[in-house]
Amino acid sequence: MNNPALIEQYHQAAKLTDDPEVQFEFARQLLLCGSSEMASNPSLLMGDQSESKLVREGVFWILRLASKRHHKDASFLAGRWHELGKYGCKQNLRKAAKFYGVAAKAGHTAAQYHMGNVYESTRKPRKARECYELASRRGFSLATYRLGMAHLCGTLGVTADFSMACSFLREALFHASHPVADAGYNLAVALIQLPSFERNAVSEPHLYLKRACMLGHADAGALLSDIMR
Repeated sequence: MNNPALIEQYHQAAKLTDDPEVQFEFARQLLLCGSSEMASNPSLLMGDQSESKLVREGVFWILRLASKRHHKDASFLAGRWHELGKYGCKQNLRKAAKFYGVAAKAGHTAAQYHMGNVYESTRKPRKARECYELASRRGFSLATYRLGMAHLCGTLGVTADFSMACSFLREALFHASHPVADAGYNLAVALIQLPSFERNAVSEPHLYLKRACMLGHADAGALLSDIMR
């Protein structure tokens, strides 16, 4: 893949197929040839190394598919790059939301969640909550966690509701495929602060902290040790 003539051959073949799925896979493979540092280092990306040329070709195709074909996965990547300022895309939350919107409309659940993040960072809580709710209904655990924290703290335009918060946080913590460690830690912290909590008795906070610790949460183990003294 480091041969310029071979890259051009693939480029022309991708154009001739007019198949967005083939073109996306071509672009994805090219991006895999680059280093992670290249994503956020313009000087590396624009260098003359064969690796840089491969990645630039991949970026070209992703942005082309997102802009001209509204390809779901390409639109999600374009949204991420504009949100984070990666792969030569200037940070632009308006463009990020636009690309996320295209991907979300096509059923990309992660795009729905990240669009919520963009709305939240631009102080549009109602729209952010709507995105999180839709992503949560589709089983995206980070969105469920975010809704739990919103109900716990009374943000995103909702009134604080401890029972609702616990329900969302438990769901995120025990998600079948993508459990959220932060959900267990914050749920335990909230329960520990209740007057009914007994430090020396094994209870829900212990269970949630053990789960969070098992999932790799940095502070869960220390808190668990503290409440068990």
